Amino acid sequence: MKIKAGLLSAMLLAGLTLAACSDEGENHGDMNHDSPSNDEIRSLEVDLQTPESISSGEAAEFTAHVTSNEEDVTDADQVMFEVLKGDESLEMIEVEHSENGEYVLEYTFEEPGEYSVIAHVDAFQLHTMPEESVTVE
Repeated sequence: MKIKAGLLSAMLLAGLTLAACSDEGENHGDMNHDSPSNDEIRSLEVDLQTPESISSGEAAEFTAHVTSNEEDVTDADQVMFEVLKGDESLEMIEVEHSENGEYVLEYTFEEPGEYSVIAHVDAFQLHTMPEESVTVE
């Protein structure tokens, strides 16, 4: 019986030693749950502005005003305008920042009709894609 009790005590001691050692590799000193996180929660808003009237054969200007947490975004990862006629995508055009958080596309519709314009915006690991319908006369 003494052998079994000794063996059981040795196994228990070994188990406790291993459990205590497993915490040594973790760096608990870096965890400060009371301090605010460096990762700020971001929002992504896009105001897609389209002209009131568009004539075929004439350039029209589309503007995506991009903001995050009420501040202009001047360095979005990507801003692309997609032009569709019905369900058919006609073009995807990447644009650069113009000024004050605005990304502008100048586009000429060759034929009259009903179109959609979608601004695909990627920033702060977020994606949004507002869509506006436009009538070309």
